[in-house]
Amino acid sequence: MADARERLAGRVRLAAADLDVCATAQLHLVEVLLRDRLEVLGIEPTQDLAVALMAASVLLAERSPEWGGDSRDVLGELAQLGLRLLDE
Repeated sequence: MADARERLAGRVRLAAADLDVCATAQLHLVEVLLRDRLEVLGIEPTQDLAVALMAASVLLAERSPEWGGDSRDVLGELAQLGLRLLDE
């Protein structure tokens, strides 16, 4: 199971490597908001939660059609937030 988690994290890391400075800064701000929201809800940002966010995001992104705007960008951000929780 650890190998599958690492493959998933590696896949998300590859996508995250292409982020420009502005996208990285924006992602940091969203991460702070997510951590605040999780705290308010009493949810620990565990590695299991991180992997679940990445897995759900990747699964949906693979099957999401583009509707005028690219919904996969948002799903990619969610996957990267999961990666940040995992790498904490």
